[in-house]
Amino acid sequence: MLRCAVCQTPSQLSLCKGCQTLLQAPEKPCQICAKPLNQSDGVCGECRSDPPAFTKTYCAAIYKAPIDKWVQQLKFGERLDRARIMAEALLTPLSALDKEVPVIPVPLHLSRLRKRGYNQANEIAKIICKQQNRPLLSDVLVRVKNTEMQAELHEKQRVANVRAAFQVVKPIKCLKVLLLDDVMTTGQTLRSASKCLINAGIQQVNIAVFARSGG
Repeated sequence: MLRCAVCQTPSQLSLCKGCQTLLQAPEKPCQICAKPLNQSDGVCGECRSDPPAFTKTYCAAIYKAPIDKWVQQLKFGERLDRARIMAEALLTPLSALDKEVPVIPVPLHLSRLRKRGYNQANEIAKIICKQQNRPLLSDVLVRVKNTEMQAELHEKQRVANVRAAFQVVKPIKCLKVLLLDDVMTTGQTLRSASKCLINAGIQQVNIAVFARSGG
């Protein structure tokens, strides 16, 4: 019998109906980066003053308890079952996106991938692509710079940390892609990766993240 990953109640999905209420998407998100705003139909100050290379962000939840714990469990606790929670939460937001748009998971540096044993973004992407019959491009974008953990840095350090951190290593035969990660905080990692994709000839990059912080 399948059970809810949180409360163990019998459930066909990774979260039962009761636990699905824990997922609260931003009600008035920035139209570009999905940062929670006080007003609707708006763009945050950062996206106005320094527009990112990506166009739109699909987000399933605000990064707060217990969402933050699930993200940490997936990243550092080898709780790969958490990837299914995150993937299933993104299925509805992504249902409006053309199924031909491929998913590119944000890559880890090879040294970190070897240490962790898996890329959490790729685990989420695999489930989404299987459920929605989307192309998965997990080998076209690589992280060439062994960056420090973004969560441990201040804003200016985060920008410098991921500058020129990514490289496209294989041709991407499409004009639009969906860049996927588990969480967006300041967005600097996704800004850097999407800029790399645009510079490689992609015309439009959209973002999908399970959770978005208010920072």
